[in-house]
Amino acid sequence: MNQPIAARGAEKQTSTFSSRATHWLQHHQREAKDSFGRLAQSPLSTLMTVLVMTISLTLPLGLGKLLDDASSAASGWDGEARLSIYLKEETPAEVQASVLARAQALPGIRSARIISSDGALEEFKQQSGYGPALDQLGYNPLPAVLEVFPKNNASSSEMTALRDQLAQWPEVALAEVDIAWVQRLQSMLELGQRLLWAVGGALLLGGLLVVGNTIRLSIESRRDEIRVISLLGGTHGFVRRPFIYMGVWCGLSAGVFTLIAVSSFTAWLNVPVTQMASLYSSNFSLSYPSFGTGLAVLAGSSFLGWLGAWMAVGRHLRELES
Repeated sequence: MNQPIAARGAEKQTSTFSSRATHWLQHHQREAKDSFGRLAQSPLSTLMTVLVMTISLTLPLGLGKLLDDASSAASGWDGEARLSIYLKEETPAEVQASVLARAQALPGIRSARIISSDGALEEFKQQSGYGPALDQLGYNPLPAVLEVFPKNNASSSEMTALRDQLAQWPEVALAEVDIAWVQRLQSMLELGQRLLWAVGGALLLGGLLVVGNTIRLSIESRRDEIRVISLLGGTHGFVRRPFIYMGVWCGLSAGVFTLIAVSSFTAWLNVPVTQMASLYSSNFSLSYPSFGTGLAVLAGSSFLGWLGAWMAVGRHLRELES
């Protein structure tokens, strides 16, 4: 006797998290590869976009490295606040000791010391390199110097008042504040930092607009395809994905070119810079971008491309919905 056949209906298909993740990764890999191929099909326009982004990144990075190197060099110099009090010529040693004791007793002074005329001459010989010429003079033209170190929290006005006070002493020929030139240098560096932020921000905005324009042209060439995908139920993320990868590829390429350009300019400028520094008995040289800086540039340029593509596709999707 034949057994009845069990009724069968449609079976519900379930997908595991692992299968969904695998499909998601495969789709991203496919879109990344396809986006790179589309960019390679129009090398001239892609190269123009990458070069404009490279210029937008190279100028801020290069200027920033120059300012950092200048700041490091300035911090390595003896920038401690001090006053140089030049005593009158042929001031006796006992008078120099009396001047030192009076200076140490003043309020607002952290420490003080006397540099004798002989000590000043020897120091000048070592730093200037004119030792043989100075030996031909037959006498010491340098006076004794009282170096005064104010307290760390002393302001410029307090140091100026202290200088004026010491300048009135009868044993003093000239009083100067040695920190003034360092303060001027630091002010110039601060001005350069602010200009860098302004110029860098404008250039980065220009690079963002260039990426957005490139993605917009690519969207226009695939407008019908995007409409069909949207009608078939494609999500915004699905539509964005290929253009996002195009922006990331452009940004990443610009980051690589930026590091190459900055390193090349650094090597080109290092020759005259080291030669000039050697004239001042310094081993200063320009530094190359570090590994951390390179990663930051690549990440930042990729993000710049991603953001430009996101904004361009988002605007197009809003137009489709309106």
